[in-house]
Amino acid sequence: MSQFERVNKSNKCPVCAGTDWCLVAQDKTAVICPRTEKGSAKYIDGSGHLHILVSKAMSQDDLQARRAVQSYRSELPLHNDIMAQMMKTMLLKSESARLADMVKTTELPQEVWLDLMIGHSRVRSAYSFPMFRKGHQLIGIRFRSASGKKFSQKGSREGLFIPKSFSADKRPVVVCEGPTDTATALSFDFRTVGRPSCLGGQKLLVELLRGQHVCVLADSDGPGQTGAQKLAEALGPVTKTVSIATPPAKDLREWKYQGCQRQDLLSLIRGAATFPATT
Repeated sequence: MSQFERVNKSNKCPVCAGTDWCLVAQDKTAVICPRTEKGSAKYIDGSGHLHILVSKAMSQDDLQARRAVQSYRSELPLHNDIMAQMMKTMLLKSESARLADMVKTTELPQEVWLDLMIGHSRVRSAYSFPMFRKGHQLIGIRFRSASGKKFSQKGSREGLFIPKSFSADKRPVVVCEGPTDTATALSFDFRTVGRPSCLGGQKLLVELLRGQHVCVLADSDGPGQTGAQKLAEALGPVTKTVSIATPPAKDLREWKYQGCQRQDLLSLIRGAATFPATT
């Protein structure tokens, strides 16, 4: 992925004009955009739609871009012991003023943030969230600053937000997008796991949720719907059942601010169309 760079406010996506999530090749020949499918050359699993901006038959630039894209298909990463030690130094405790600030800002109880093993980095002035694969093997750290900027620890791989309380039982699993929606679902006492983005974490979720009953909570925008559909298609062959539910708001956190109660979310999930099991 050294050949691609994340977009930002000063370097917007040439395809959708977005300022986050999209990736642009350093030589400006290609873009990976999760929002825009029309005109793309192919879909890169878990990342977005590949758009070729400059067509050069078998040029060196094409070969470099292709190699960078293929890096997305690497094997699942293993537990990172060094990063796990870093995470331990940042973990917040129940009496922490930083945790109290997060509780006040999000209006979510501290128990759910402690369950997600929230931390804080003084150096980066940002909250930290560990990203795992099955078995709570830590593979990355996500940071979120007070301004809402999201970034990751150098050397991180995209993982899942798996609560400390997550264990094998018969309750269905609700898959959310991001740590805040995951915390919101936890506050309603659902068995929950979070994916890193609307298209991320697909392989890791297939690994984690095999043989489970699953409901994917989708954001209402286009990328959220597309990502949920692709995840459901990937989970279908390995889960007992999988369905997609879309809260009547931007996302689950916004719906809670609007007054959603546990029974409202439960009714939404129960009313979601279920994909037939294929196992």
